[in-house]
Amino acid sequence: MDIVKKKKTEDISDEMEFINVDWLLDHHKTKENERSQMVNDLNLKPGDRVLDLGCGPGLWTSMIAERIKPNGYVIGVDLSEDLIKYAKKRIRKNPLKKIIKFQQGDFFNIPFDDNSFDVVFFGNCYAYVTEAKRVLEEQKRVTTKYGRIIAKDFDGAIIIFHPIDPYLSAKILAATAKGLKEKPTHQFFNNYTGRELHGLFLKAGLKDISTKSYAIQKLAPLTQEAKSYITGNAKWYAEIGAPYLSETDLQEWYAHFDSTSDKYILNLEEFYFCMIEVVTEGIV
Repeated sequence: MDIVKKKKTEDISDEMEFINVDWLLDHHKTKENERSQMVNDLNLKPGDRVLDLGCGPGLWTSMIAERIKPNGYVIGVDLSEDLIKYAKKRIRKNPLKKIIKFQQGDFFNIPFDDNSFDVVFFGNCYAYVTEAKRVLEEQKRVTTKYGRIIAKDFDGAIIIFHPIDPYLSAKILAATAKGLKEKPTHQFFNNYTGRELHGLFLKAGLKDISTKSYAIQKLAPLTQEAKSYITGNAKWYAEIGAPYLSETDLQEWYAHFDSTSDKYILNLEEFYFCMIEVVTEGIV
């Protein structure tokens, strides 16, 4: 698998997460229908000038372009040079490529003039940002008066893997929270960003703030991409919480996501996965 790393700048105290492109693609494919609905709910208009900040490989950028054609445009910006290169290659055959542009840029010093965009979209990025208020102020700078700033993120405290024993799931989630608090990884990561967005926008002085939560549900039969994404999530929770879990708990948890185990759950007809994602928007 190709691994690309977000570059470190003087404005970021911790390295950004190692981004696995294959995982991002699995993630997007798993939630493509729900993400399409989220973009529809943004009520973007033809002609809108949109900044997709933290665009990664450009997966949201293409969906945004569909809503602002034919005379709008969307610019995707990301700190990672490798992800920007990937995004540029990805749109070569996109019929809307004329209204899509990608460039490398810093969240803390967005490379555009004041009042450049009608809409700024910041998806799945606040979890990795050490100074959220500062990033939001920079987004306000490049947004026109009465323009919109939109953040989409997740809240990792609410996640269901059924039919795992709820008590085991609760122990895993509690251990993960404790691990992130007491033994944080070398990269900054906030697993509970979704609940904070509304307050962040209020404190930033944005107007007409609205927040909407989406339950992302996955049922059997699962696609291979969904299995990969869900398994990756489950293993991450266990790895972060491992110092606070018994070996028995860990073995049982991992067995549920091991396709060679008789406890494997992803092929069960009654399998149910659910997590919460949050979209908050406000007016400058």
